[in-house]
Amino acid sequence: MTEHTRTLARIGMRRAGLRARPARRMSGFTMVEMLAVLALAALMMAGLVTLTNSSLDDTRAQQAALYQSQLTAAATRLIRQNYTALAAQATTTSPVIVKMTGSPYQLSTYLSNALSGTNPYGQTPCLLVYAAPGGASPVALQALLVTEGGRTIPDPELGYIAANAGPGGGSIQATNNTIGAATGAFGTWKVDTPNPANRSCTSTKTGTGHLASLIFYDGTQAQNVDYLYRVAVPGNPQANTMQVPIVLAQQIDYAACTQPGAIAADSSGNVLNCDGTQHMWVPQAAYHWREPVADEAALAGVAAHQGDVRLTAATNRAYAYDGAAWQALAVDEAGNLALGNANNVGDPCPPAPQNAAIAPASASTTLVSTDASGRVLSCRGGRWQTQSEIEPASSLTGCQLVMANPNGAGDYSACTSQPATNFQSGAYSYNGSNGTYSYTFRTTVNLTKPGIIVASTWAHLNDGMCNGPSGNRGQLSQSIDITDGGNHNLGHTESQTPTLQDDSGGINNALSQAGTPGTYTIIVTTNWATYAGITTPWVSSFCGESGQTVWNTPVAAGWTINSYY
Repeated sequence: MTEHTRTLARIGMRRAGLRARPARRMSGFTMVEMLAVLALAALMMAGLVTLTNSSLDDTRAQQAALYQSQLTAAATRLIRQNYTALAAQATTTSPVIVKMTGSPYQLSTYLSNALSGTNPYGQTPCLLVYAAPGGASPVALQALLVTEGGRTIPDPELGYIAANAGPGGGSIQATNNTIGAATGAFGTWKVDTPNPANRSCTSTKTGTGHLASLIFYDGTQAQNVDYLYRVAVPGNPQANTMQVPIVLAQQIDYAACTQPGAIAADSSGNVLNCDGTQHMWVPQAAYHWREPVADEAALAGVAAHQGDVRLTAATNRAYAYDGAAWQALAVDEAGNLALGNANNVGDPCPPAPQNAAIAPASASTTLVSTDASGRVLSCRGGRWQTQSEIEPASSLTGCQLVMANPNGAGDYSACTSQPATNFQSGAYSYNGSNGTYSYTFRTTVNLTKPGIIVASTWAHLNDGMCNGPSGNRGQLSQSIDITDGGNHNLGHTESQTPTLQDDSGGINNALSQAGTPGTYTIIVTTNWATYAGITTPWVSSFCGESGQTVWNTPVAAGWTINSYY
């Protein structure tokens, strides 16, 4: 081996030794990389958990928004269907409380029975129905569908839920909200004091971290649709109401038709109906009342169909077309009333037998006719009668214990009891100058046409006493006055007894007064005075056949007031 070969061999051996070291360093790098992978995996796992939790939070928020939207729709239906009752109860400071269940109005009525009573955060819905501020007429209702209790929802989730909770969605956030105001999604509305009455459906009032949806209704809002509902929409009659005139297809009067019940119009705009019996386009009843004409002569120049009726503007008379000519209806152009019949006083009415095609007169209908001499007759009580009989109009009969016997008396048992114990007030009065007491009865009679008023009255006084002190002296008088609406006295009469001593006596009065239509007042005044032995009030009696005391009434009065035409 040469020196060069040995040198190369040494060098080669050293290089071989140097190549072995990287193998040991590669083994060290693999362990570090494994640790790095594990660390990265741990970080990824933590991120995955966070991502999963975030996804669950998003899902919970989505479900909460859907839940709030369902509740808002139910609350809106409840308010619209019960608007009248709610508007009468709610005020701006005191709400009507509506719970899910267990209150007079219940949200559950408008929801599926399967729906939970709380949202995904365990919060309970509560509808607070207030009258909107401002005193609008009709009353406007401003309701907040809030949530109570459960978990407090963070502001970021509140914003998401409010934005997806449907119309009026909002929340009560914690950030920058020291007053606890409820705010709509994206600031669309704001109620500074969402619950001024501090009321709740549970023991926990709403507050920050809870949802709030605003509902406003004033009873006049209509569903914004461009079609008609074929069925009734409770609380929303506008859904069945056309907002513009309907234009009907044109058909020809009395032309054949095939679909009974169909509606059309003729060229003049008159409504036609496809009659199921005649199978023709028949003008409706209003069609036969045609446009008025100037006078009777103008009737000859207008189109006419049998049954048409027109008015003449000159005299406001009605004419019917019988298929050949125009006939005046009862009153002709000269103003003559032609009844077209004649009957005899006392004959039965209505005439028998009647035409079966004509419905009998109702109880509220009066048949009118004339006799051969032209006297007007009316059907009354099944007989034709003239109009000259006296007809009773009103009648009033009564009696009054003016001074009752405290021991009870049976002489005027049908009379009204004594109205008061003070003989100087109310219907009673006292004249100190002559010691006279008075009782005044007033009533009114209304005459609707010229008539006559007849008043008949009486009064009675007892001042005797069985087995009692004698020498009792008293006197009785009575008057009738009739006054008109202007308080003018139209008639007066009066009478009085002699002085009665230990005795009894009575008087009668009658007054008749004719009058024109109007209201009249009838005044009956009963007066009495005592001169010896007794004073008002007193007790009177007489001795029976066996000497027993029989109590009687000291003073009584009565009246019968009739009116006639």
